[in-house]
Amino acid sequence: MKVGYARVSSTDQNLVRQIKALKNAKCEKIFEEKQSGKSTENRPKIDQNYRQLLRMFGRATLVIASLDRLSRNYDDASDIIKQSRNKQVKMEVLDAPFLSIRTGDSDMDKFMFDLLTKLLAYMAQTERKKIRERQRQGIEIAKANGKYRGIRPAYAEDAPNPQKRFIYRRIVDQLSNKATGAPISYRVIAAETGVSVQTVINIKNRLI
Repeated sequence: MKVGYARVSSTDQNLVRQIKALKNAKCEKIFEEKQSGKSTENRPKIDQNYRQLLRMFGRATLVIASLDRLSRNYDDASDIIKQSRNKQVKMEVLDAPFLSIRTGDSDMDKFMFDLLTKLLAYMAQTERKKIRERQRQGIEIAKANGKYRGIRPAYAEDAPNPQKRFIYRRIVDQLSNKATGAPISYRVIAAETGVSVQTVINIKNRLI
């Protein structure tokens, strides 16, 4: 059974390209996640669904568009690859077809797969560090020029996206109801507006 995993780093990004690629790869099931790839912590989809895959001993293939969708953290990616090997869960990386090449020598195949995936995981982590360093340098330059205003919230009264302005107002209204004693939780607000619980909490904190 082929199971696809698609991930982007934030709710502002979309998964269309990855999902299309996974469907073209004949995945029978696809699970999606919008979380940072700096580690596998606080990523319930990869945690829950990967555990299910491990229980399908020798009968499952995990398919990802690229290795950095799994994780941009070298240790996390290496750990997932090791667990997959131990439980005989195959892995297919769509932008690295060379990982699926077989020589006929199982020991050599295992060695080459482990070597190449670890190299790709290292490259993904290195690229993430470079991106963060470029961001840091850009912020310092902006601060020096008096132009830095911090990260603009995606959901706000003045958000460029009208849909997100509308969602922001709905959340604020529901938070107001909560403050007046109406029994509504952050989780319910998040579910009704299609955002994460953390987004609701962030908006609430900005209102204080």
